[in-house]
Amino acid sequence: MYIDSIRFTDPPVHHQFPPLYENLGLPEVSSFIEQKYEFDFTAGKTKRTGHGSIRIYKQSGELKVIISEKLTGFGPKRLEKLASLLMEEVKERFISNIEAETKTRKVYHMHFGRNDRGK
Repeated sequence: MYIDSIRFTDPPVHHQFPPLYENLGLPEVSSFIEQKYEFDFTAGKTKRTGHGSIRIYKQSGELKVIISEKLTGFGPKRLEKLASLLMEEVKERFISNIEAETKTRKVYHMHFGRNDRGK
């Protein structure tokens, strides 16, 4: 299996969470920068296209590759291998995109409380 090409489809987006949630140490409520991409890869004799995104969590500096859709015929081991190949390919370009960014796109995540309080 190998990656044929990668194209970023959107500029990096900064996702901000309030400090109350940020200090919980949970990745799902930690501020991060994300950029989406499309990739072509070859698995065996089959060429396929997939979509994914790469995130860098601001507090920990941890990078994470996310494959957006389910890929038919890919179990956990093959998905893990594909994710590591994608990480090798997009990591440097993603970091340089963040550094070269002139106008920052931000998304603010606010309150996550339940709506049924007080009933």
